[in-house]
Amino acid sequence: MSLPIVNDPDGIAFFLDFDGTLVEVAERPDAVRLAARTRDALGLLTDATGGAVAIITGREIGDLDRFLAPLRLPAAGVHGLTRRTLTGENLAAPIDEDFLRHAELLLAPLVLSEPGLLLERKSNAVALHYRARPDLEEACGVVMDELAAISRGVRIKRGKMVFEAKPAIADKGTAVLDFLKETPFAGRRPLFAGDDVTDEDAIGVVNELDGITIKIGPGATVAQFRAEETAVFLDWLHATALSLFSEAPND
Repeated sequence: MSLPIVNDPDGIAFFLDFDGTLVEVAERPDAVRLAARTRDALGLLTDATGGAVAIITGREIGDLDRFLAPLRLPAAGVHGLTRRTLTGENLAAPIDEDFLRHAELLLAPLVLSEPGLLLERKSNAVALHYRARPDLEEACGVVMDELAAISRGVRIKRGKMVFEAKPAIADKGTAVLDFLKETPFAGRRPLFAGDDVTDEDAIGVVNELDGITIKIGPGATVAQFRAEETAVFLDWLHATALSLFSEAPND
């Protein structure tokens, strides 16, 4: 299936996942690399759309900024639990200290006893990565289910070789909706692209809004379009950025 043609810089808003979408997935979260070409494409899209480009990620926003620098884009982090607007205002859901304490008590012993597991601690969530130990998928799932059972209002999200536990009060879909209430996103048609199960919340929301949705890579999805792999999507993104920038009015 071919990817969409986007030709209205004043009428479109871009919402993009990071890992697996703008960068290839790596063995460890800190090992990814954002290509200069991709950074340039994001800059062109930002200029062409008047700033209507946001990154919607499971990462912390500060972590994201290190990869995007010198770009500093609107962003939603930790699957919607934190958000930074175009003006730089930082918004965050209340931190659940009891949940984080339960997570540490349950997950840390497993990670310490099994080399290759990685426990990623976030401001209001935890992620258990088992990419280096796929044989421990079942054990990781069991302990995460135990965490959800003793933590009220917590949702377990399963991604690519990772389980993530977070309060269920926000997700990538709610992040998109929040941005669409604000300048410069309000009144524009949303476009969302992502590669993982955790992106389906946003894909569903954008479909309901008659937006454009793109799934990168294999796997079940309700997205309207699919890019076979990250490299194919990035080629499309770069071409789209050049086209929209050429169509945008020059002040």
